[in-house]
Amino acid sequence: SGQTTLSKDKNARWTKKNGLYKLGYKQHTRTDAEGYIEKLHITPANAHECKHLSPLLEGLPEGTTVYADKGYDSAENRQHLEEHQLPDGIMRKACRNRPLSETQTKRNRYLSKTRYVVEQSFGTLHRKFRYARAAYFGLIK
Repeated sequence: SGQTTLSKDKNARWTKKNGLYKLGYKQHTRTDAEGYIEKLHITPANAHECKHLSPLLEGLPEGTTVYADKGYDSAENRQHLEEHQLPDGIMRKACRNRPLSETQTKRNRYLSKTRYVVEQSFGTLHRKFRYARAAYFGLIK
């Protein structure tokens, strides 16, 4: 209904997704090529993705292509990848009044064929492990 209420969880934050307000957290995930989760980083739901890529990259060998969705698209993240010799597989995000070029759209389509592995791991968490609600309060679980 668009209304927010107070929560006992002091670390959870409100965010708007698909026109609905949600209270909770956001999971930033690194998986291997087969979709097995290697690293997790949890933030309040209102945190923007682009600020939380670097913790996921710690310990990643040079030359490993980093595939990420549009939420991680920023000049800062692309520079970080370049400095650590990690090939850029971040999908490009269109800006207001500046749609993606045809080349960028084709690149995103190409990258999405690899990124589906990560999306499958999220689907498995939801289907098999009832990954819909946190069982505990707070960021430290």
